[in-house]
Amino acid sequence: MKYRVIGWTYPDDFDFPSSNETIGFAERNAIIDEIRKHKYLFTGWHHQEAFENTVPILNDGKKREFSQRGFGGVMAEAYGQEGDYDYARFTFHESIDHNYLKFPLKCLSLEDFKPSELKNEHFNIEVSKELFAIAKTKNPFYLDDLDELRFIDKNDTLTLHYQDESLSFFISDINRNKKEIKFKEHHLINTKYKIIVTHKHFPKKVLTRVPMIISKYEV
Repeated sequence: MKYRVIGWTYPDDFDFPSSNETIGFAERNAIIDEIRKHKYLFTGWHHQEAFENTVPILNDGKKREFSQRGFGGVMAEAYGQEGDYDYARFTFHESIDHNYLKFPLKCLSLEDFKPSELKNEHFNIEVSKELFAIAKTKNPFYLDDLDELRFIDKNDTLTLHYQDESLSFFISDINRNKKEIKFKEHHLINTKYKIIVTHKHFPKKVLTRVPMIISKYEV
């Protein structure tokens, strides 16, 4: 799903509704990319305590609001700090010297908002023989935390390829955690984290379209 940040606001701005669902993998990555692009730097406390221009709005027109620690984790990852407790460096009021804070400059208004249609995407990746075999029988199954999959989302479709074989899936959920957690074959994962792919029955009308929908991840 091609999520992107279209602006920032404050927690009590009721012109833009909050997303009623848990903030997903692709949404979180869109926010991380926006922070990296503009080198924003502020804490989870600023995000949650009604400061202007600290709450991101995505291109579905909805705010994404985190806990203080949750946003601290987003900011930490944006700055490449992914240790177990690195979120604390970006969570509390005094976590960052105020001389280094950087906020978005403009608060988005309804007049500035231009809605865009969000379309589901199809992803193709090559996998190892072992991960391919696991995906044949397991739900969920696990994949490397690849750049090509940073924006895969619920209701997207995914095709795994190993040599001349392929498997296609309709995604019901995407998550991520350390490769050692709940996966005894974690040596098969080559990245620090693994992506957790939960899938559901592939509708026939979608299945027939999959070979024609070959789209790569775009920055």
